[in-house]
Amino acid sequence: MRRLFIVLASLVVSVSAMAQPVLKDLRNNFKNFSAKTTMVVLSPDGIVDAAIRDAVTKGWKLSPYKFCNYNEYEKIKNDTSFFFLIKTDGRQRREAEPGIEYLTLVKGGYEMRNSIERHPELISLPLRSLDEDHFNVSYAPAYISIFQNYIRKIQRGVLLAFTGEMSYTDSQDGIENKTILFNTSDLSFVPEPDEIKWMFRSKGYVVEEEKISEALDKALPNHIVSLVIAPRDIPKGGVCYKLLISTDTHELLYYKKHKLGNRNPRGFSRDDIKRISIPYQH
Repeated sequence: MRRLFIVLASLVVSVSAMAQPVLKDLRNNFKNFSAKTTMVVLSPDGIVDAAIRDAVTKGWKLSPYKFCNYNEYEKIKNDTSFFFLIKTDGRQRREAEPGIEYLTLVKGGYEMRNSIERHPELISLPLRSLDEDHFNVSYAPAYISIFQNYIRKIQRGVLLAFTGEMSYTDSQDGIENKTILFNTSDLSFVPEPDEIKWMFRSKGYVVEEEKISEALDKALPNHIVSLVIAPRDIPKGGVCYKLLISTDTHELLYYKKHKLGNRNPRGFSRDDIKRISIPYQH
């Protein structure tokens, strides 16, 4: 599946001549976004679908929206007057089977006649690993905000880098004023006592998932939480996504991935943590 990777909303860079047509097409896609209806494609049951439905109802502001099921979607998927927010299974190039489910925004049109996998996505974010049932519903409102923040940036003509690899901004102005909460299960290593706290100058902590959910649900000001999405097993060709999201503004502050392997397990590595902590050490 052709995938347009999201970069940080605050990232402003120059692009090569080759990327210019892509940027132009992307802006054209979003030019009249607010005048078109976004169809949110959901199943009638399931915790993930219920969380997305609730988050859209409370937080989607950029365009009119309606909910539809997958049978209804099949009938209208070629209609260019619609955008579709839909869950998709993503398979990496060397994976035998899809390992991660994504939340994807696509525009209706002719290319969707045969398969959504033939349609270039406008935005796609990893949602959960397909080999586990767990999904933390507290992240759902943040996802809806991230989609809308990205669209606003495109509408304002902000240039984005199309490198094929997600990255976070080199300019992390003000991040050192925020407290970062890392989920215990999001680390690929066992830190020494107070190691994270020291690296982040008492503004970084390793906590259980309940604390992450509480920070998101209460929209704690000046806080950041981690999120890791990757298969629990290590499939051939599988990847691990690592995100940092602000709890009050729902900004996507860090977005990277790495290939899974015995030497590169699931989660933030110690080197990842060291790089993220640099602004705190000034």
